[in-house]
Amino acid sequence: MSRPASESSPAPALLIALTGMPGSGKTHLLAELAALQRARGGRTEGFLAAAGVRLVPDKGAGEYQLKMLASGETLPWAVRDESLDPPYRFDPVTFYRLQDWANRLTPGTSLVLLDEFAKFEARGEGLFPLWPILCAQRPRIVVMAVRAELVDAIEAKLGQKFDRRIDAEDPDALAQLSQICDDFGEWTRIGLFGGASGMTEAGLGSALHAAKIPFRSTFLSAVQGAMMVFAGFGLTQPGRVMWVSFISSGLKALSPAGSRLRPMLAIFVQGFLFGSTVQVLGWNVLAISLGGMLMGLWAALQGFLLEYLMLGSDLVKAYDSMVLWIAQWLHLQAPTLPWVVGGWALVHGSICAVTCVIAWRLQQPPAAIRRILEQEAAGVATPVAAQPTRAARWARWLEFTRWKFWLPLVIVAGILLAGGSSWEKIGWLTLRFAAVGLVLMALVSLLRPARWSEQLRRRGWWGPALAFNDAISRREKSPGETPPAAR
Repeated sequence: MSRPASESSPAPALLIALTGMPGSGKTHLLAELAALQRARGGRTEGFLAAAGVRLVPDKGAGEYQLKMLASGETLPWAVRDESLDPPYRFDPVTFYRLQDWANRLTPGTSLVLLDEFAKFEARGEGLFPLWPILCAQRPRIVVMAVRAELVDAIEAKLGQKFDRRIDAEDPDALAQLSQICDDFGEWTRIGLFGGASGMTEAGLGSALHAAKIPFRSTFLSAVQGAMMVFAGFGLTQPGRVMWVSFISSGLKALSPAGSRLRPMLAIFVQGFLFGSTVQVLGWNVLAISLGGMLMGLWAALQGFLLEYLMLGSDLVKAYDSMVLWIAQWLHLQAPTLPWVVGGWALVHGSICAVTCVIAWRLQQPPAAIRRILEQEAAGVATPVAAQPTRAARWARWLEFTRWKFWLPLVIVAGILLAGGSSWEKIGWLTLRFAAVGLVLMALVSLLRPARWSEQLRRRGWWGPALAFNDAISRREKSPGETPPAAR
């Protein structure tokens, strides 16, 4: 029933049901929403049902006319006929005009209002034949007035669930509709920056990796932080910027280098740290700098923490032994592990914090980032495969054949052997290293980012689902080959 993240058939980006019984004010609310959007300079398409006299309360009117929102034209639509079931006869000329209107609808129209879907539509009649024509134009937001008792039947006929249901008799129904339109704009912006961040990871990350630039991971983290800062201006909830990184992480999983655990984990966790910080402390320079500092600290420490997960306390023992040997050879006092790791992390954190503060002062992205955003908005972003092939999924396990994967184990094992550890201990350490690596790679192999939007929608998180789906869709439409991404 729910719409997949990467659809083969077109559908609105957001589908809202305005529910209620006849006479509950659904049409009036749609008219108010259309007026509010016009006052903001937006264009609204669709039609309102103007009811005639209701002979019986809570029953259908004697006749209905449709008022076209864009042109203001009023068209005859239905006349009550008790000999029919449901008791209405529709004007065929008006229906043909509605079909022509739907076919001529501008692709990507921001807001379409449909009034109203009832018993006929639940049977696939009445206004329902317009639905596939409207969907082909991929409207962004569709608000549909639906009889309360028919919501489930209408969903079944549409083949998708409503992202939101709003009761027309709720005192703040109009405020809810208006807020959704505002939030839609915010999530669209987040999706744009998330896709641009993914492009940066693919392009700039590949270049830095190929050139073996020092501190490249920290540099990319700093750029990611700047992206979130630029995306965060004007958001009603600043913590939403964490989805910029979540989207970038998902796009990373769809790239040829998507099997790499560390870069995906780094992008995801850094976004969570930054977003949580600004959500708690507010959108101010203190929160921005602290969020950037936490991003840099994770960029520096995540490799060590991952290796500690795979090697345990033997990693610390190997470090202590190696530092002690070096210190004795140079006749120096050996620094303790916390000082070395802390100093290393502080350098990375400071770089990211300063970058985020600079972005805060600029408020607008520099020309290089604006060009990336323009390419993303135009749908010429780096394409990716929405669903990895079986060969691509198996290729992820080739990570175990890379010498860099085994290098930490080889170094630690060598130091421990030199310090007198037994081969049995090294064997158990190797078994642990391989087992944890297998578990982590199995978790990565289960990632299906193209399905994330569907899962988010099922849980009612239509905003993140919209942002992620937009970023995925732009890549599916983009021609060309995907360059390998590296961090």
